[in-house]
Amino acid sequence: MDNILIVDDHPENIQLIAEIINASFPNIRLFQAIRVDIAKELCTQTKFDLIISDWEMPEKTGIDLIRSLKEDQTTRQIPVIIVTAIMLTAENLNIALSAGAHDYLRSPVDPLELTARVSAALKLSRLHLQEIKEKDRQLMEKTLIHVKNNEFNRDLIKHLQPLLEICKDNPEAKEIAENSIASIEQKIKEDSWKSFEVAFQNIHGDFTKNLLLKHPNITKSELRLCTLLKLDMNTKDIASMLYLSPESLKVSRSRLRARLGMTEEDSFHNCLSKF
Repeated sequence: MDNILIVDDHPENIQLIAEIINASFPNIRLFQAIRVDIAKELCTQTKFDLIISDWEMPEKTGIDLIRSLKEDQTTRQIPVIIVTAIMLTAENLNIALSAGAHDYLRSPVDPLELTARVSAALKLSRLHLQEIKEKDRQLMEKTLIHVKNNEFNRDLIKHLQPLLEICKDNPEAKEIAENSIASIEQKIKEDSWKSFEVAFQNIHGDFTKNLLLKHPNITKSELRLCTLLKLDMNTKDIASMLYLSPESLKVSRSRLRARLGMTEEDSFHNCLSKF
């Protein structure tokens, strides 16, 4: 189900647009805001597939709203249709499109035109969502390769452990075995993560920044856990990726839940998808 936000300081305009949308899109969830600051706050709570905004409003305009959305990675791709009864010149149109508006409608809106524009904007929003999902799928595949490499390296460590006992009377050989095990453990912890982190940042560039803005006390290890939970990875693969036992991961998840102010019923994936 798609979510649409209507922003207008005149409730009667919101009602008119809502009635037209409800008549053509019965499965749409509609939200409303009478000011830009309210709209921005709603965007932190809900993922919108489309925003329909009036241009002229008190304090901040629809153009201000668009520019604010474009500055945030989590809202940058939301298509915005500007509706106006006053700003009707070619120069006004250029201002709206240059700010990042997806479309531009004259008010009072024509029902057929509004329906067509909403349909086109929702298709664009769905296409973007599909692209993100495909990129996440590819990232998951790469991550699982790292998981398998980690499992191989752990098995290698198990095979090297007996050497420590065999070499206990040979300090030089024992040191070589200890250094080899330490190097493999370091590789598991750092090398595979660095590769994953670069790929993740290419897709979700502002995730860490947005998360830290709301939760500045989150630790480095918790940040890593958050990135994997955002991808909805299972517990076994997360434990392998972070070089944790299932018991340690359970404790880490519990601490993170408290850090983020989540209840036991809240989903990590749904919570983190907002950032």
